Amino acid sequence: MRKLSILLAILACACSPKVLPPTNYTDSVRVEIRERLVHDTVTFEVPKIIEKVVTRDTASHLENDWAQSDAEVKDGFLWHSLETKPHTVYVPYEVPVHDTTYIEKEAQTITVTKEVEKPLTWWQKARIGAFWWLLALSVSLLIYTFRKPILTLLKKFIL
Repeated sequence: MRKLSILLAILACACSPKVLPPTNYTDSVRVEIRERLVHDTVTFEVPKIIEKVVTRDTASHLENDWAQSDAEVKDGFLWHSLETKPHTVYVPYEVPVHDTTYIEKEAQTITVTKEVEKPLTWWQKARIGAFWWLLALSVSLLIYTFRKPILTLLKKFIL
């Protein structure tokens, strides 16, 4: 276990290269979304409705843009009728509309190169190169240490 912790500590000290590869950006499509208000009108028809009510009261007549009402007294009762006027009503309203425009152009490649201040030292190069050797060695040690459980598992799955 002590060897494994020493090995992990060595692996944690590995360095990464400071040389970054050039980065390429390519874009040939641009999307523009615009919002505008569209003024429109809604129409609906008022249905013709007739209602009558009988009560003991006085006579009356009412009328407006939507309906008219007549009332009269017959035999001691008030006969009342309500009648709507059939017509079409126009109501203005605003609707937000989203316009999407796709603008395609010839693809342009933009290359950004980042340069490093100074090259890697021999010690940094050695640590980078030794990483894969240490990784292979640690995997080999793990397989060797746990060879009996690994072999029993392989025998169970194979046979």
